[in-house]
Amino acid sequence: MVVRILGAAALLACMGLTSTIATAEQGHELTSIKGDLGIDMKAYDHAMAGSVRDFVVWGSVNEAAGTSELIMRRDGQDVKAVFQKTGQTFGGVVEHQTGEGKRTTNVRFSGLDRQKNEFSFTVNGEPVRVSVASEDFRNNHFVKPTYTIVSQDGTAVSFKFEGQACYNYSLHILTMMIAAIRH
Repeated sequence: MVVRILGAAALLACMGLTSTIATAEQGHELTSIKGDLGIDMKAYDHAMAGSVRDFVVWGSVNEAAGTSELIMRRDGQDVKAVFQKTGQTFGGVVEHQTGEGKRTTNVRFSGLDRQKNEFSFTVNGEPVRVSVASEDFRNNHFVKPTYTIVSQDGTAVSFKFEGQACYNYSLHILTMMIAAIRH
């Protein structure tokens, strides 16, 4: 038994992780996401949970599969969506039944302008852009980025992620947040 524990600690050390199991990989520690519309979440190791507006949200990224899953508790239901690459696009559809009928939100990634640090999406056919401003950019990661989602009508929603995110992780965070905000 002791050999296994020491072996696991040695393996963690070789992977660049400390021997304290509760410590996450550098840049993936427990942190917060806070912003407009009551965005109040915690993030840890490519997962986030908390609230947006007046409902509970949970999301996670599966890097190996290139997918992210969003679960929201809305209208007494667990509303789930998976965002993934389909053909040449990345995105997904959120659907659930309300008292007024079926509610559907289609979120698709349209492009990235790295010079401007601006992501483009379509939400139910409407263009949406997201600008990224960060305290620093190191090792291909935004450090403490603030994301500002701007709809076609000029409405803006901002939130700050107190951790680090590369372009790919930012894409997943943004897709899930846009879906939660717009659905």
